[in-house]
Amino acid sequence: MKKLSSINKNMSWIFDPLHGGRMLGPAACFRRKYFNKKAGNAILKITALGIFEIFSDGKPITDELFAPGWCDYRKRSEYRTYDIALEAGEHTLEICLANGWYGGKIAGSQHDIPKLLIHLLLPDGEVIESDSQWECSCDGPILYSDIYDGEFYDENREWQNFHKVEQIKMDIAVEPFTGVPVRRKEHHLPIAVNGNIVDFGQNLTGREVIRFKAERGDKITVRHAEVLNPDGTLYTENLRDAKSTNIIIARGGESVWEAHFTFHGFRYIEVSGAKEFTAEAYSIRSDYPLHLDFDSSNQLLNKLVENIRWSWLGNSLDVPTDCPQRDERRGWLGDAQVFIQAACYLSDCATFFRRWLKDVRYACSEEGVYSVVAPCLFVRYNMVGWADAGVICPWVLYEFSKNKEILAENYEMIRKFTLYRRKEFEKGNLPDPDLGDWLNINDPSNPDVLAAEYLAYSCILAQKIAKVLQHDEDAELFMKWSEEYKKFFVENYYSKLDSQTTKVLALRFRLLPDDLQKDCADSLKYDICEKADTHLTTGFLGTPHLLHALSENGYHELAWKLLEQTTFPSWLFPVLNGATTVWEHWDSWTPENGFLDPVMNSFNHYAYGAVLDWIIGVGAGIAPDLNIDPHAGGTLSFMEVEYKNIYVRWDKDKDTINYTVKVPSGIAAKFRGIELENDKVYHFSEKLATSK
Repeated sequence: MKKLSSINKNMSWIFDPLHGGRMLGPAACFRRKYFNKKAGNAILKITALGIFEIFSDGKPITDELFAPGWCDYRKRSEYRTYDIALEAGEHTLEICLANGWYGGKIAGSQHDIPKLLIHLLLPDGEVIESDSQWECSCDGPILYSDIYDGEFYDENREWQNFHKVEQIKMDIAVEPFTGVPVRRKEHHLPIAVNGNIVDFGQNLTGREVIRFKAERGDKITVRHAEVLNPDGTLYTENLRDAKSTNIIIARGGESVWEAHFTFHGFRYIEVSGAKEFTAEAYSIRSDYPLHLDFDSSNQLLNKLVENIRWSWLGNSLDVPTDCPQRDERRGWLGDAQVFIQAACYLSDCATFFRRWLKDVRYACSEEGVYSVVAPCLFVRYNMVGWADAGVICPWVLYEFSKNKEILAENYEMIRKFTLYRRKEFEKGNLPDPDLGDWLNINDPSNPDVLAAEYLAYSCILAQKIAKVLQHDEDAELFMKWSEEYKKFFVENYYSKLDSQTTKVLALRFRLLPDDLQKDCADSLKYDICEKADTHLTTGFLGTPHLLHALSENGYHELAWKLLEQTTFPSWLFPVLNGATTVWEHWDSWTPENGFLDPVMNSFNHYAYGAVLDWIIGVGAGIAPDLNIDPHAGGTLSFMEVEYKNIYVRWDKDKDTINYTVKVPSGIAAKFRGIELENDKVYHFSEKLATSK
């Protein structure tokens, strides 16, 4: 044993030399017996390239899952700290280690052998670290556990054939974990069981727990799906190359089983090979607090809000992901930036996103240009709407939290990014518009228009950030560039606004002088009402801003009509067709055409759920700065929202709107500029205005 101050990058990592770096390699067990001279709490600091479970004398020491979490393994790892109560005497520490995001199919060509770094400070002052005194085995019950493919578990096998570990030095930073732990959360019981297919009634991200009877050696197979085919079988084509299947080799008799190192996106499971079984399921996600309750007189709208909540819960397992079911599950920047406002209304997620932004920065080029996914699995720099997340996300988190530290720790990269785009602009180059207004409805946007819009918008936000941080010279420079970009946009692209999205972004980003602002809003209204028969056609980039652009420019009732539209394409069309989460496409399924092309058809994608930002921020009127300004409308007779214990309700009859507002202790808020006392119920009334 040694005496060291703490875990650090100069220590040796250990790994199982027999693992071989196989793509679907087995989990490994590392163990160490030791003697503790004094009763008390030991302090374990541990990180991994991979994910682990930890047992002290055979008992788990934490309820956290997928620790230490996913980060940019090229550059860093994060260590977790746990207390372990110990008596004096002999003890055994065991760590089960699997590929997680470091290996397996999600890592692709980057995959490698999982590794551990350990520092255990005993109550007697002695230290155990990851060194040659550990032994390990990859000959155990977990034959493989893969993020995409699922877990293969043999109940008849025990850990055996232990051997010495090997050691290696790794040139990566070792940092404390600053995020939100992942845990089992919401519990789901079946709403129906049809033969061997179980319906949990909710598309979720998590795992099933099955209780089954089988003969020794029987193979139990559990497949997962979000939706069913018309004949009642699992629809799995949209999983692409992800098998999303758990396999158990039975020990015989009765068993209770749950996977260790994988998760699935599913509403349905199919269990085969068991004589009999029952099942339940748990959602698995980062354990942030939820702080939004919503109700209204429109039950379809209520269900939409609930679906948005479930898509957020399902796509926030350690990092903000695009989807939880197919062979993707990556931290796409574009998806995150369009939804982050809605996420902030739903939950206390600043810590969650703040940690992820570290890897957003690590994925940047040397010039400070943001890529498209983080943690980094591949790079594609300077993409319109995706790279801009590096500026947008910190700003939104600041708006909701007022924490300047979030801006400060991202500022250097924001500045480099802004300077890079300026250099390119001076060369005549606009940002890369490749993905464009992703998944719009037959309404493609001129790519150069989108590029020019985001060029200006990110610079506008960079100027605001520099001003908050009192980088006055930068703020002045960025303001000058912003005005130049807006002038450039008007002179070169105003006449080329060719889609709902390009018009929406021009309005929302405030790129136009007042006279053109009104003309653009009128043109957008025409496109929606006349060309699209009062329907939206926007994709990922336009949808979050669509209703805001209408409300801010005199078309508030039209915004309500779009929100409450029930025919395709609309937010409520999936709700009417059985959705329990937000779909990736407006037409992921239609009665006329059935399922969309399975090459890309997720039924749990939060991007279009960004409309929650308007529902709460405008409909209920709770702005991030807590100046409450509700905008009643549509067919609703009432809306009731509780956000961070701030209560807002409005009731609407033929000619009057009545408001009820209450703000809890410790929160400074206003109602249309009027200071509100804490814990006092306020009632306001106004005559119903006539809107366009």
